[in-house]
Amino acid sequence: MGRAGQALPEPEAPPPVDPRLPLDARQKFHLEKSWKSVARNIDRAGMFMFLRLFRDCPEMKEKYPELRGMDDQEELRNSQFLQEHSQRVLDAFDHTIDSLDDVDYVIQLLKKIGQMHADLELKPDDMWKLEQPFLAAVAECLEDRYTPKFQEIYSKLITFIIEHVVNGFDPH
Repeated sequence: MGRAGQALPEPEAPPPVDPRLPLDARQKFHLEKSWKSVARNIDRAGMFMFLRLFRDCPEMKEKYPELRGMDDQEELRNSQFLQEHSQRVLDAFDHTIDSLDDVDYVIQLLKKIGQMHADLELKPDDMWKLEQPFLAAVAECLEDRYTPKFQEIYSKLITFIIEHVVNGFDPH
């Protein structure tokens, strides 16, 4: 009870989330809050994601001429190209998450990223290979806070991102 026996007002409900976003308002809130832990370790997360990608899908390393012939994890970790590329990719995830209030902008951004990757002769299937390494990188950063709830949130996020990146492969 508030002052003089009056009940406290109910807190305002969060604004509705754009229905094209596969998260409800609570999930979006948890995503934005938890992502801060990933963003603080963005260089480590990006490198972890790409090292996991190349471990699980070694053929993907061959898509990057700068990495061909590098077979050792330490050699890859020390690659200036991979450090910069993984930083750019995670910065794009960061920008996407920061921009989720403007879904039109996010979708256009992701399609543009898809077109850029299509121009590099990557295939839509190549983009989907990033799903599990991304989730593993988030789990690594969040540690014991990566509960089934957060796995669901980040799974929905990466699916949304990859779907729209893949849509950019076909500009029509």
